[in-house]
Amino acid sequence: MESACKIFSKITACHYVLPKNVEQNSDLAARFGEKKMRSVEKISGIVSRRVAPKGVCASDLGFAAAGRMIEKLNIKKEEIDCLVFASQTPDYILPSTAAVLHEKLGLSSSCGAFDVSMGCPAFVYSLSVANGMIASGQCKKILLIVADTITKLINPLDFGLVPLHGDGAACFLVEKSDGKDGIEGVDFGTDSSLYEALIVKDGGFRNPISENSATPVPDKFGAVRTAKDLQMDGAAVFHFSLYKVPEEISKAMQKFGVSVADLDKVLLHQANKTMVAQIYKMLGVPPEKQFYFMEKIGNLSAASSAVLLVEALRRSTVAKNARVLISAFGVGLSWGTALLKTGETLPETLSGESDFEL
Repeated sequence: MESACKIFSKITACHYVLPKNVEQNSDLAARFGEKKMRSVEKISGIVSRRVAPKGVCASDLGFAAAGRMIEKLNIKKEEIDCLVFASQTPDYILPSTAAVLHEKLGLSSSCGAFDVSMGCPAFVYSLSVANGMIASGQCKKILLIVADTITKLINPLDFGLVPLHGDGAACFLVEKSDGKDGIEGVDFGTDSSLYEALIVKDGGFRNPISENSATPVPDKFGAVRTAKDLQMDGAAVFHFSLYKVPEEISKAMQKFGVSVADLDKVLLHQANKTMVAQIYKMLGVPPEKQFYFMEKIGNLSAASSAVLLVEALRRSTVAKNARVLISAFGVGLSWGTALLKTGETLPETLSGESDFEL
C-alpha cells in the first residue's frame, strides 16, 4: 500500500553513544535484595544498564556521538543549517544546551541552535521539527541530537525506577529528500490529565528547591523518593501504555494510509519488555517485525527510540526499501509515531565506537 503522506526529508547518517559504565542487576541486589531484582528482571527483561558517571551530562554523550559521526563520515560542518537538541536533562536552565553543543562542535555562526524539552517521545517530536523546517525551505541539513542522563534524576533507593533506566545519546543528520524515501509522516498527542504521572516536582520556577526538597519519602511499596527526584505513578503509566498507546498507533497508521502488513519493522520505546511485548501483541505485529534493544542498556528515556533505530540499522534488521514505524510514549503523558521509508541507500552508521568514557 502506498502511504498517503508526502516526503520532504530523510535521515542520511546516524550514530549513538552509551556510557561505558555498566551496572548489573547483581550490583543492585545488595541494595534491593535478590528476590526483588529477579522479579524486576523477569518483568522488564533488563539485566544491566549503562549509567553516566558523576560529571557526565547528556550533552557530553551527545557531543561524543555527533563529533564521531561528523568526523568519521566526513560531514561538512559548514553545511549544517541548524542544531536541535532534544532532552529533559539539559546542562543549564539557560542558555540552551544546543548553544553549548554548537560551540563545542565548532558549527557555523549561520547555524541555528535550540532545545526541544521532551521526555520519552523526544525523538519523534524533534524529528517532526526537523522535517517541518526542511519542508518549509528554512533548512537543508539539520543535526539532531537526542540525549538523556535520566539516572541523575532518580533516587538511588527508588526500586521502581533504578533497575529500569540507563543513559545514552543518539545523533542524526536530517537532509532534504528527493521525495522517494525518508520521513513519510508524523503523528502525536497528549493526555494532559496525567501530566503528574511522571514528574519532578521541585527545581523549576513553580516549586523552587527548598529545605524540604531533599526530604526522602517512601511510598507504599517501599521505594524512596524526594521532591527533586523523578516520581512515577507506575499503575497510571502502565494503564496508559497498554490502553492508550496501541489505540493511538493504530490511528497514526490509518492517517499514514498503512497497516501492519505494509510495515517491515515496528520500533517501540523501550520501556520494559513486558509492556512492549503486550503492545506488539495488541497491534498484531509478528515477531519478525519486532525489535528489542533494552536488555543490557535499560530505558534511555528520550534517547530510547533514537538509539533503537540506530542499532536496528547497524544490525541490518532494517533493510533497503523498507517501511519502519517508530512510536515512543511517556512523559506528558504524551506519544508520537513516525513512519520512515528507506531507499536504495540506507543511512550511514558507524560500526563501533559507541562507548563513552572520560
